[in-house]
Amino acid sequence: MFESSRNTKTNILAAAAAVFLTTAPQAHALPSSDRPVAAWSPLPALYGDALLAQAPDPSATAPAPAAASSEPATSSAAAGSGKKALLYSLILPGLGEMSMGEKGRATGFFIAEGLIWANFTYWTVASNLRQDDYVEQAQINAGVGVSQESDDYWRLVGQFTSSSGEGPGSYEEELRREARDAYPSDPAAQDAFVAEHLPTGDRAWSWSTATLQTEYLDTRESSNRAHDHAKYSFAAAILNRVVSVIDVQLLRHRASKADAATGSIRGETRVYADAVEDGGRLVVQRRF
Repeated sequence: MFESSRNTKTNILAAAAAVFLTTAPQAHALPSSDRPVAAWSPLPALYGDALLAQAPDPSATAPAPAAASSEPATSSAAAGSGKKALLYSLILPGLGEMSMGEKGRATGFFIAEGLIWANFTYWTVASNLRQDDYVEQAQINAGVGVSQESDDYWRLVGQFTSSSGEGPGSYEEELRREARDAYPSDPAAQDAFVAEHLPTGDRAWSWSTATLQTEYLDTRESSNRAHDHAKYSFAAAILNRVVSVIDVQLLRHRASKADAATGSIRGETRVYADAVEDGGRLVVQRRF
């Protein structure tokens, strides 16, 4: 009975060896006297990559061999994407954060940018409307016949009671004083200077009352303040872009540290099987 059991085990082992030998390449089936001693080589060199198996690594955060070989390309792509995000933030604050998947941060910058330009639009419109008001006041109450003039002209309209005549409130009197200072001994040159700079025709003015002139000055001052508020929006827009660029740079730094930490704990396991003269070999390779 024991002898029969041993014979059965022997037959099973013999059958397994026969199956293994029949599945091996013909080069290994040469007569024993002609068979060279097989040198060690991984299966990919003999049978291709089909017989290469990779064991999964529970502690790895990504596929071991393929992911490890693609890490430089991935890091390079991430760096390129980060540089584009900086450019996006210069164009539109929040766009760089959006490209990096930070939708919450991007929304904050989008809202800030919208408020900045809404502020600019509001104060620009207000300045233009108040400018129309003081121009209309000058036309009705000072006899001005023009509507498109330089800011210096409208300043003089509010500064002097009239454009011509004598007295401390006359612009002509101010021009004659400047002419005497410029040409002290040449009356003809003084008259030419005054004639050149004195507003005439539709550009001449004369305020009917001092109260109306004061109202004009108040309206003009209000228009100038609104214009200044609109200009502040440009400074706010620049500041918003600077903050967005800094924020994107911090996000890039954080992502780079996370990638470095992930790469430092990534492991790799490979399993190689090969057929040699007397049987087969199995090698398990672990990389840390």
